[in-house]
Amino acid sequence: MKSTVRESEWYLDFGASYHMIGNKEFFSILEDKDHKLHIEFGDDGRYSTKGIGIVTFKWDSGSHLHLKNVMYVPGLMKNLVSVAVLEEKCYDVVFSKGNFFLKNVVTGKVKQIGVRVKNIYKLEVYFSMHATILMGVSWGNV
Repeated sequence: MKSTVRESEWYLDFGASYHMIGNKEFFSILEDKDHKLHIEFGDDGRYSTKGIGIVTFKWDSGSHLHLKNVMYVPGLMKNLVSVAVLEEKCYDVVFSKGNFFLKNVVTGKVKQIGVRVKNIYKLEVYFSMHATILMGVSWGNV
């Protein structure tokens, strides 16, 4: 099955337990195996995970965002960033005037990462396939 997921379409999800993507071509690093984990969605759809890895994004400014422990979920049509996982990794998500920002709780560093589009929060990112940071979520030269 050919995926119709566009690489830059990532959405902030308040109910997701994991970061998830439906196309394995966009992983910087992927452990490609069945983890026997099943993801259930609000429409009662059930999907199997087939890998876990790191996805690396970049912004026009050249700074990077690295997401660790992203689940590869074949058939998933929308890529999801979990607010709960961001919070676990010491990041706050801040909303203001149709934009949303990621704030590192430890350093206080803040970065705008997306906008509200028709009441859905969408990340504004591009892919960079060369991951150099392997721990948590980070950006820039952290």
